[in-house]
Amino acid sequence: MKKLFAMCLLSLSLSGCASFLNVETLGKSTISGFFADVDGLKAAGLGLHRLITEFYDDEYIRMGELAGDHMSLIRVNASLAIQLIYDFGSQPADNSGYPYYIWKHAYEICTNANNILYYGEQLYESFPDYSAEITKHFGYAYFARALAIFDLCNVYAMPYNFTPDASHPGVVAIDYVPGFDSELPRNSVSDCYKLIISDLEKALECFAGETERTPNFISGLACKALLARVYLYKKDYDKAAQYAKEVMDAVPLVSREDYVNMFRKAQANPGEGILRMNTYDTGAGMRNMCSPLSSQTCTVEPDFLASFSSDDVRKELFTYVAEAEDGDEYEGKVYTAICKYLPIKSGVTPAENRRCDPFVLRVSEMYLIHAEALCLGGGDLGVAADDIKALQARALGKTPAEINLVYNDSASLDRLIQEERARELCFEGHRFFDLKRRGEDIVRPAGTSSTLKKLTYPDYRYNLPISQMEMQANDKMEQNDGYDK
Repeated sequence: MKKLFAMCLLSLSLSGCASFLNVETLGKSTISGFFADVDGLKAAGLGLHRLITEFYDDEYIRMGELAGDHMSLIRVNASLAIQLIYDFGSQPADNSGYPYYIWKHAYEICTNANNILYYGEQLYESFPDYSAEITKHFGYAYFARALAIFDLCNVYAMPYNFTPDASHPGVVAIDYVPGFDSELPRNSVSDCYKLIISDLEKALECFAGETERTPNFISGLACKALLARVYLYKKDYDKAAQYAKEVMDAVPLVSREDYVNMFRKAQANPGEGILRMNTYDTGAGMRNMCSPLSSQTCTVEPDFLASFSSDDVRKELFTYVAEAEDGDEYEGKVYTAICKYLPIKSGVTPAENRRCDPFVLRVSEMYLIHAEALCLGGGDLGVAADDIKALQARALGKTPAEINLVYNDSASLDRLIQEERARELCFEGHRFFDLKRRGEDIVRPAGTSSTLKKLTYPDYRYNLPISQMEMQANDKMEQNDGYDK
């Protein structure tokens, strides 16, 4: 069987671009020819964004929420692969499910990034007038590789502090174009994080001097925001707070009046996006899962929905009122649904603009990172509380001065921060990974449709297994504990 990495090497998978994109596999000479000019590099950059969009919309966000405790699965409409994630029943042999596809698609991002970095180097000499454009695309590649490896660690490896020196198995931190027959072992989580941070620092250098915020594209601001998240997961609280504050100072929170439309009218209101994937002609994965007008697969757990006060603007994102554009059989009917992925259709043309672009990074998360980092890192608890007050004030239509947070110490404030984080970032792909990085149990409500009501940390099922296809193809690959070799 051909190695999975070799398959990724041969497939550029840039389905959002033109020219060679209808060809599934290409030899090295073809790849080299494609990168013979700057137009090829630009197409590769667009394709890299397309791969990230599809990875988040089809897999990563789902994984982060289905494996948590706030999403309710409607089993009769769910595929077996979705049910296995929800029930923590995935096995290495599930080659048509998440153990295979998250691994495969994340490494497609890595491979395409590595191709840009390797083959694009020649363009500096051939096209000196385009050096700034070339450097920007190198920034795209460094960021994308860092994001993919970080996400892979979240799915397949235990948290950074699982061992004192983070020497436990991570994923393959691939930073070069491998040979066709390469067999690559897993790196430690420590080594994975070293590459992630190094890549993001290099990407920041590539975006030096950038002043314009472009949420649909990777940017220097996105590098800082991802560094804040990475350092929070690493429990380097000083650096997490530092990078989060830099982003907070650069981008304001969206107003209460614009909050709902930030999600439901993406084309008109990018809102507080730092990196938000454009789904103009793709990206129906989360929309199809959440829509109550067809085979709705998931909705919000009633107990979690009850945690929102009646005057919380975020609660509006759980009520879907069918529009005339939905058809006569639905118009006017009211449904409970996750509306962060269900666009408002009325008055929005063309139809492709009726979309809810998924966030990878947005500024509200930076407030939550900043607060948690200060709280757990020995910082000023009053400043951490102010971060949470800003989010709650917007949600409740009050001023921060009107918000009263009751806490006695860092532990009680931390609990308030986590409760606010759960409400603010719900169904954006964070919940399971938050519980995992903090070493917390997963406890579902008694009425959940899952066959598993509680998962006690550090149960082996906090990691997905490495796909059987990868295990068979790569003799150096190490399976996660608890799963058959």
